[in-house]
Amino acid sequence: MTDTSVTLQTELASHNSETLSTTPVQKELMRQMIVILDFGSQYSELIARRIRETQVYSEVLSYRTTAQQLQQLNPQGIILSGGPNSVYDQGTPLCDPEIWHLGIPVLGVCYGMQLMVQQLGGEVARAERAEYGKAALYIDDPTDLLTNVEEGSTMWMSHGDSCQKLPPGFETLAHTENTPCAAIADHNKKLYGVQFHPEVVHSADGIALIRNFVYHICECEPTWTTAAFVEETIREIRAKVGEKRVLLALSGGVDSSTLAFLLHEAIGDQLTCMFIDQGFMRKEEPERLVKLFGEEFHIPVEYVNARDRFLTQLEGITDPEEKRRRIGHEFIHVFEEESKRLGPFDYLAQGTLYPDVIESADTNVDPQTGERVAVKIKSHHNVGGLPKDLCFKLVEPLRKLFKDEVRKVGRSIGLPEEIVRRHPFPGPGLAIRIIGEVTAERLNILRDADLIVRQEINRQGMYHDFWQAFAVLLPVRSVGVMGDQRTYAHPIVLRFVSSEDGMTADWSRAPYDLLETISNRIVNEVKGVNRVVYDITSKPPGTIEWE
Repeated sequence: MTDTSVTLQTELASHNSETLSTTPVQKELMRQMIVILDFGSQYSELIARRIRETQVYSEVLSYRTTAQQLQQLNPQGIILSGGPNSVYDQGTPLCDPEIWHLGIPVLGVCYGMQLMVQQLGGEVARAERAEYGKAALYIDDPTDLLTNVEEGSTMWMSHGDSCQKLPPGFETLAHTENTPCAAIADHNKKLYGVQFHPEVVHSADGIALIRNFVYHICECEPTWTTAAFVEETIREIRAKVGEKRVLLALSGGVDSSTLAFLLHEAIGDQLTCMFIDQGFMRKEEPERLVKLFGEEFHIPVEYVNARDRFLTQLEGITDPEEKRRRIGHEFIHVFEEESKRLGPFDYLAQGTLYPDVIESADTNVDPQTGERVAVKIKSHHNVGGLPKDLCFKLVEPLRKLFKDEVRKVGRSIGLPEEIVRRHPFPGPGLAIRIIGEVTAERLNILRDADLIVRQEINRQGMYHDFWQAFAVLLPVRSVGVMGDQRTYAHPIVLRFVSSEDGMTADWSRAPYDLLETISNRIVNEVKGVNRVVYDITSKPPGTIEWE
């Protein structure tokens, strides 16, 4: 990864159309870049991640990006994403038709392929037989795009439209039982289209197709490496910050911890880490975090105990959105008070990741300096928005990385596995794993139950078998019997899920003996609980967290 701390003046994810300017370092980055034009596909981020897995840099930009803007970015290749629309509908999203004449290789995926066909003189219409799910791919031309893609391999389809007539110069590369033109190409112009989704795990040889496009057709080199990213980022941080001070709100998760390590390596004592304990962390975690960073990593952390303040804010509150709002609001007040006490600071460091940039496209630029100014910290990092008069400048070295890339960076700079591979934990913490009102008693019950869950999945060596594994406390009571006496106590819900990125998830088929051990321990050891149940809902239709 040559240089992700640099912000291109075109944050084209924010759909602006200003003239672009680039530094020499940015130009080198862009020389080895694949651009994904997003037409509203749920898989656009996934395409970008698959490109990154080939060690080639990728960016997701708006479909409104013009051919002129793309020419300035000078990517090695362009991918048009899928999308929910039909190309023949009125008002459907269209790309700049001049893109086809840039001389840059283009790969259209699903809707992207249909758009290519229509704009270049072919025909797209409602298919006689729609295709959703797995389909066998039969190859008519095994060269170029489909090199090393096996005959009959499974590909993931999701379309109701189909190409009826190819544009001039195109030929069919592959078909399926229901789709005559499942893959197409104009080899001379290096324009390619696939009706399926090679980026999803269900497409068996999808990554082989992507590699063919990236390496052989676009002629990219694998320069996007963790070592290069770390080296360039540390240099960029030093150049940007100079001798000034930086404040980081540390949560203990992989993002903020990796950021703390990077910043400390770059600027040392100019960094101040502040951990605000809102009282919703797991058992003994705040103490462990402060000790770990201070004694083992030699990165001092300013510990702020605000437990009583946050708990007071949630008295009588049962609505989950109101909980989040109040937690975020109180975090702002505490953060403001403590930053003034510890400051002054010129920069605020945030663990913003690339999916956050894509989803929010939120830029606030100081018109005098061109620097991004912090008006808010992301809600999933415990906050809802900073007052405008704080006006820190932002340091966001991870803002071009996906989660799996952050983990790689963390490992490379010495972050221990217990943090690198830690299960995702929500910013509001246990407050949204207690359904209904949050009280000190309920927090203690859930902390004890949660500790048992973590102890047992670790004891059986299964911690990394799950994307997340945690307990939820319900605000109801059920009848039980303990020691020949009737009880009336809370149930605990166990929620174990498997996922690649948290966007979708399936409930985990945890071993019965593991569930039995956890259930027995919780009922016997946690006062106030007499029943344990297991959540077998996938996402969708459910969410991973209960609130």
